[in-house]
Amino acid sequence: MKSQKAVHILHSIEFSGAEIMLYQASDIFRKNHINVTLLACELRKGKFELQMLEKGYAIDSVGSNGKIASMLRFYRYFRKAKFDIVHIHTEDMYLWKVIALRLTGHQNIVRSYHNNWTFKGWVRLKRTFHRRLASLLGVKGHAIGAAVEANERKLFRNPTTIINNWISLNPKLLSEREQVRAAKRRELNIPEETFVLISIGGCSPIKNHNFIIDLIPQLRQNNGLNVYYLHVGTGADENTEKSKAAALGPHSNIYFKGNRKDIPELLMAADVYLMPSLFEGLSIALLEAMYYNGLVIVNDAPGLNNMVIHETNGYVIDVSNIQAYTTLLKKIAQGEIDTSVTKAAAREFVKKNFSMDKNAEELVRFYNL
Repeated sequence: MKSQKAVHILHSIEFSGAEIMLYQASDIFRKNHINVTLLACELRKGKFELQMLEKGYAIDSVGSNGKIASMLRFYRYFRKAKFDIVHIHTEDMYLWKVIALRLTGHQNIVRSYHNNWTFKGWVRLKRTFHRRLASLLGVKGHAIGAAVEANERKLFRNPTTIINNWISLNPKLLSEREQVRAAKRRELNIPEETFVLISIGGCSPIKNHNFIIDLIPQLRQNNGLNVYYLHVGTGADENTEKSKAAALGPHSNIYFKGNRKDIPELLMAADVYLMPSLFEGLSIALLEAMYYNGLVIVNDAPGLNNMVIHETNGYVIDVSNIQAYTTLLKKIAQGEIDTSVTKAAAREFVKKNFSMDKNAEELVRFYNL
């Protein structure tokens, strides 16, 4: 099989969904003779750069001060570097990137739609026009899940092909979850009887971590639960979230763990995964939580309420109802709810629909349609 050169265009190389999937799927691209470059469009390449280099990816950057200067660097880069596949992950300057790619002779262009964008008014009209013109210029669009596909079709009249996000499944590790749970709790100095909540994701208003920070004193003071909260992830709002947690006092038991490589083990150490995001596309963190932890509670929001079916493979509660969260969590902590069926359903849902081996190969086939 002839080898191909592919480039993935990203904002920067971060501990985020698209990059994590690429990190996990490096062997699949290699098996299909696809040599991959990651191109950062920001000045800094990103915090996930070293790990990606270890996986064998090449990494470049076209970031500059100002959008015009950055687009000029983008154009010059693709005038010199030629790729068989160009995969765009960014919404910013999308149409101009497509035009630059076509002017430099690149024909096989793929766009991933990663989120349930809710642009309104003039911005929505502009983005609709950009998508339509990009399609006329030959761009093949794919949505990372059913909710994103429906959102693109409804709001932007943009037909896309669904290729679900994926995670790397480790059934052997899952089968050892009781031992892993105990070992990770010892490492983190968490007593076995403690009720542990966990969230995974960047610190931003959309992720809504402040809701969980507000939830902790409700659980501790009003419901008498010995609760720990493991906050995994970093981002622009990290210091604000830390200040809010610090204001609860030295015994709040809120622990900021930053970006971690041991996500499956941390999920197994926790009792419940919380995701109060205001909207999502198709969250890798949620998939990992459904598989490795099994017990998830999410906001009633786009990208979440289509993945989690209430009381079937998890729980869906609107974040406006904090009392419902405290009531449910108290019942779970005190063993009043049998969660075994819900956990089994969550894991089966992920195994059936979001396997890396299946979905990454589907993306490779999509490249060559």
